[in-house]
Amino acid sequence: MKKENFLRQFPKDLEYLASKLYNYYEIAKDYEIISFTDEFYTPNFWKKLGKKLDGLNVICDGVFKDSDRQQIAFVPESFINKDNNFEKNDENFENFKIDFNKENNFQFPNKLLKISIDSRFREYSHKDFLGSLMGLNIKRELMGDLILESKNKQISGYIPVSEKIVDYIISELKQIGRATCEIEIIDTENKNNLPQYKYDDKLITIPSKRLDSIVSTITNLSRAKVIEPIEKGKVLVDYVEEKDKSKMLEIGSLITIRGFGKYKLFLEKGETKKGKERILVKKYI
Repeated sequence: MKKENFLRQFPKDLEYLASKLYNYYEIAKDYEIISFTDEFYTPNFWKKLGKKLDGLNVICDGVFKDSDRQQIAFVPESFINKDNNFEKNDENFENFKIDFNKENNFQFPNKLLKISIDSRFREYSHKDFLGSLMGLNIKRELMGDLILESKNKQISGYIPVSEKIVDYIISELKQIGRATCEIEIIDTENKNNLPQYKYDDKLITIPSKRLDSIVSTITNLSRAKVIEPIEKGKVLVDYVEEKDKSKMLEIGSLITIRGFGKYKLFLEKGETKKGKERILVKKYI
């Protein structure tokens, strides 16, 4: 695939990251080796790549189940176990990611950090942890999703990071806000023991999967009132500003509405007698 055709799939303001992604693809294609990204890519990238790109298998991993930000591996066919058919369905493909790691001593270039602080004296949020990390001049794309867990007056932030910045973070990150922090590397072999996203489930009824219809139902605002925030770029779909109010969304889409939170269109639940669609929406908490 020519570079200009590859870059055309992505927004112009993301050309830097798209260009880096193409370089990883090119290495795998030209040298027939597995090529891993250092960066964690958001869904607007890895969804467009699909499971195969120009003969290369595309494997994504963000450490957590249902990760938004994921590192990407381009894997030539010669590395795939020919005895298995992973084209059949999504379940087999998910199993492939696990089996492939084990059989080929395969490991994405990341480490999961647990950053813990005393939370008795004030509340801490995602922005406190990310603010302190990015205060070290670390690029956001070198870090994956951040999940917070509170226990026994302590709050811990779990975040996968590129291997190349692990030592730097452990050495330089001393505080989250004004609270002294402790950092440890967490074993990720057993995925079931890792933190998971927490959601509030909501069943919505909509005439269609148009963006303005979904945003209106989620926010309890009229469709007329959600047009302005959409057109002003306050609504993101898969981490990208979406200003087309009539855009049709798909199940699995991530919608971020500034002032209201982040949501995932999770599951279709059939239709009403009047032909409206029922959708299970999960709000990140």
